[in-house]
Amino acid sequence: MDDEADLLVVNVTMAGAGLLGYGIHMVLFILATCLLTRRKTAGKKLLLVYTVAMALFGTTQLGLSVAQVVFTVQLFVQGGTRGQLAAGSALNLAPSFIFFTNNLVSDSLLLYRCFLIWGSQWPPVVLPGILVIATCAAGYNTTINSISHHAPLFDALAPNIFAAVTNLTLVAFTVGRIWWIRRDAMRVFHGAEVLNCYNTAIAMILESGALLLVPTILVIMPTPAVLRDILKGIAVHLINIAPTLIVVCVGLGHDIQDTVQSLHGNTFTAHPQVSIPVPPLQPPLSRQVLHIKQSDNDDPWATAKVC
Repeated sequence: MDDEADLLVVNVTMAGAGLLGYGIHMVLFILATCLLTRRKTAGKKLLLVYTVAMALFGTTQLGLSVAQVVFTVQLFVQGGTRGQLAAGSALNLAPSFIFFTNNLVSDSLLLYRCFLIWGSQWPPVVLPGILVIATCAAGYNTTINSISHHAPLFDALAPNIFAAVTNLTLVAFTVGRIWWIRRDAMRVFHGAEVLNCYNTAIAMILESGALLLVPTILVIMPTPAVLRDILKGIAVHLINIAPTLIVVCVGLGHDIQDTVQSLHGNTFTAHPQVSIPVPPLQPPLSRQVLHIKQSDNDDPWATAKVC
């Protein structure tokens, strides 16, 4: 009965942690949908699609976790055989596939944000895009081989390592671009208001990145089994909590939207400095207004706005 008892403890622990993460996600989901439907937010249809998709993934994950607990309890009470225990392990196949598919959708939203911040240029997002796909592929491979007992192409920790590297790359590329434009903007604008505008954007991106990165690193590091199970249960919903939190901030008109909206005109060129034409012999102004043409693309991070 030791195998059944261990499986019961693992599944109950992960389900309990997952229930906590799911509750937080649902609160943010309801808030995000209310804000997007009641406010005239640019690109709200796209954001609603992503938000609803992540909510469906999270609900499915929780349902499968509960099903695993019910199956394990029945197995423990009835004194199931090792063959039945193996069948219970095979039940992990569906949650794992859904998890890595969910991670692909969540990362694609962050990748799209990075793409827009770089002025809709493809070269800067090629590497992060490859890492996003590699994370999903490694997760699928390790999941299949854990059930089929075939020699895996990747180590069991490979998906977590790929996920950590992907998260770091997306954060670095996004923050790096905002910092670069912030440096150019400070040559034109002088004052704490402009500086705080860009610093707020950078801080929020770092916070959302840490929200995903810290649990991943803790899972990779040697940790007690119970703590690892709790982290895995929470991580299932953290990949939805971080992007949904960003959607909430966009709906409120705070966070990166106010800053990043003004970045769309600064496309990735060989000379990215901000240029403001000034008529000859015109005396310098204490504060000039930077006008950036709004793109026709209806995106939440593509609408021109001055900080």
